[in-house]
Amino acid sequence: MRFLDRVTAGRRLAEAVAPFIGSRTDGEVVVLGLAPGGLPVAAEVAAELGAPLDATVVRKLSVPGHDRPIGAVADGDPPLFDHDALKVLGVTPIEVAASLKHERAEVHRHEALYREDRAPLRVQGRTAVLVSDGLTDALTAQAAVRTLLADRPDHLLLAAPVCDARLADDLRRDVDALICLHLPDYAHAAGPFYGEFHTVTTREAVLLLRRHNRHPEGAHSG
Repeated sequence: MRFLDRVTAGRRLAEAVAPFIGSRTDGEVVVLGLAPGGLPVAAEVAAELGAPLDATVVRKLSVPGHDRPIGAVADGDPPLFDHDALKVLGVTPIEVAASLKHERAEVHRHEALYREDRAPLRVQGRTAVLVSDGLTDALTAQAAVRTLLADRPDHLLLAAPVCDARLADDLRRDVDALICLHLPDYAHAAGPFYGEFHTVTTREAVLLLRRHNRHPEGAHSG
């Protein structure tokens, strides 16, 4: 299965998410896009549900000279590490600390850019829908899920157009529902499952969030 682009995938994903929301009323549901790539998908889900939209920022931890990430970090939480990568790459504690300091600062910087002067959406007591453009990296998804669970939502749904089937069982354990349109046996990246898959810029993410939260009902226009 391939999707034309993130917007098209988001509209299809919204149809799959809607039955899990049921009769919950306005104000009981929030949608969070795993930024930046998940935001165009999440905007379509939020528009369909009539829900506010926010960004969840997770940064991969890496060290110079190695392409393989060693972990992931989200706002306010201890990092999640790939202990096999740490061992194989022979990463030193000094390198880990430097990466963590840099990426945590990047999390805070991007959150401030995306939200502008808006406060983070309240998640506690609500149904939170975390949306990605593709669940192909367990650490990133798990870091995002963990930071949202700390905010004590009543229910947490994890949704994406595509999800690596090898990750699905682990991801399901931490959420109330995992909603995926396509579960390939192997997906090392989301891009191959889209016809058009550009890098979502910070400006694009900011404008998308600004437009949606100013006119939630208008996110499908244009």
